[in-house]
Amino acid sequence: MKVVPDLPTALRRLEEHAIPLESARAQEAYGQPSAVNQLLVLNAQPRTGQGFVLLLREAIGF
Repeated sequence: MKVVPDLPTALRRLEEHAIPLESARAQEAYGQPSAVNQLLVLNAQPRTGQGFVLLLREAIGF
């Protein structure tokens, strides 16, 4: 996971960096490339001071 300054930068990083790496990994593992099928965008916090924490059991992303 990488924190970037804005949504356009995040989408560009996804298309130019993460998807090519994941697609190569999926091709090797499953014999087919990867694609973006679902994308979650957190646009604004409903209340000031409230945030989100994701607890993951394994490393993700590139």
